[in-house]
Amino acid sequence: MTTAKGRTCGVVPARVSLALLTSAGVVVLYMLRINLSVAIVAMVHTPSSSSSSSSSSSGASLASSAAHTTAFCTTPNQMNWSSEATAVADNGEDVSMTGTADDDVTHLGNVTQDDRLADKMILTGTQKGMVLGAFFYGYFVTNVPGGRMAEVYGTKRVFGAAILIGGILSFFTPLAARTHYVLLILLRALIGLAHGVVYPAMNVMVAKWIPPIERPRFMSFTYMSNTLGTIITMPMCGLIIAAVDWPAVFYISGAVSLVWVLLWMLLMHDTPAAHPRISQEEQSYILDAINKGTTLDKPSRTPWRSFFTSVPLWATNIAHIGSMFGFNLLLTQLPTYMSSILGFSITSNGLLSALPFLTQFLGGTASSVVGDWLLTHKYITVNTSRKVFAIISIMLPGVVLLAVGQAGCNITLAVALFPVGTALSGAICSGHLASHLDLSPNFAGTILGVSNTLAYMVSMCVPVIVGAMTPDETLEQWQSVFWMTAAIYMSTAMVFVIFGSTEIQPWNYKLEAEAERPTPEEEIKFVEDTDQKPRKGLSKDCRMEV
Repeated sequence: MTTAKGRTCGVVPARVSLALLTSAGVVVLYMLRINLSVAIVAMVHTPSSSSSSSSSSSGASLASSAAHTTAFCTTPNQMNWSSEATAVADNGEDVSMTGTADDDVTHLGNVTQDDRLADKMILTGTQKGMVLGAFFYGYFVTNVPGGRMAEVYGTKRVFGAAILIGGILSFFTPLAARTHYVLLILLRALIGLAHGVVYPAMNVMVAKWIPPIERPRFMSFTYMSNTLGTIITMPMCGLIIAAVDWPAVFYISGAVSLVWVLLWMLLMHDTPAAHPRISQEEQSYILDAINKGTTLDKPSRTPWRSFFTSVPLWATNIAHIGSMFGFNLLLTQLPTYMSSILGFSITSNGLLSALPFLTQFLGGTASSVVGDWLLTHKYITVNTSRKVFAIISIMLPGVVLLAVGQAGCNITLAVALFPVGTALSGAICSGHLASHLDLSPNFAGTILGVSNTLAYMVSMCVPVIVGAMTPDETLEQWQSVFWMTAAIYMSTAMVFVIFGSTEIQPWNYKLEAEAERPTPEEEIKFVEDTDQKPRKGLSKDCRMEV
């Protein structure tokens, strides 16, 4: 169909193309973020806290080290899902987990300590935690500037530059690791510094491109593509390490990111009006929907004081802190738990560590569809929807995490529970994460930046906290980690349920325009009316179905 302006409404609406391109970008974003979480299993050796520091008896030293590399859950019955229980030894080979420390020394035979630790970093649990947490040291700094930069310069430049910088720095990761762990910490912090701008910038894009009723669906597909990035990256890194070596993980990740940057800069446009191929019908539909209470009457100054005195915004921030703490626990520590406690090899570790994130993506997609259906049929209000999905996505995963700890060395049950918890957590896009756009569409990027900053100031401590709480990597120590995380999940969810709101805040508008503020329900009704009475020439193909 060709419009009066010569634009064609193709089979794929511009919003769907934007969703696919953005989803691919988030996949790359997480590929660069978590490649280290898998590679660190092969690139770092962590001596047990009970190991002797003396080198007077090499046999005793090797026995202690070998015992440490054997997973906590070591009996064949505990690994009944597999024909042979294996763990990754420090020399990169599979070592039977059914033997004793003496057997391990015999198996090591003529392999010297230097051979076994070649091309490995020797780090304590705390130092390893600092390396894994270094990304967040930089990440939380640029969230607020990222939101403002996107509001001023556009998401295209901000998102594209972030991935470009992260991809280039990824190439230097092996060099930094072989030089000194402090240099690796600095490099990871720089990657985090670049990537901190992305999600706030995406919120700006959503406010400009996506009608209110479509936002949970769009956000579930694009924002939750971080789970697709995890699903792809974890097994991919495991296979690359097994086939080549751990440095190749960072070279391949960097190359993929550069390819995406090229496509993004060629195909993405910051607003519907700037898109050269969007149909006039789709453009009018988008602008009519988002201008009702979103981009009109924007204050000339950023209301920083109001941000920090708004009770509903603080409730949303606190929910985000709890959600991100638990998510980043899984993101950075699940491969270590699968290896040190459950005893999976580097290859199966990557595959099984990715499974929970697949269910998170599916859970997020399903919850957005259910949420849209409930809202459009007026079974619940927007406010009730946000709080119900907040309970599902924050509180219930805490319960599941406790069950994982109690499952202990029941490998089958533990592996089954992780995906259940993450499927529930996928509902965040229909819960508190959508509240930033509810409270202030005009400052969606900035307030998500504030929220992300607070969340990652806490989350960057996760690897260090876990490293300090699990010096010997025993089941009991990990159970303590799960109890702590569950308490954070549940308490932060309750704050949002009690104090959260979906009313557009007064500081979203100029003072003289406050009387015309619409509610979220009014925005949805407006879009429904638009759907029922589309502009002449607007076909169903011009509407987003993700």
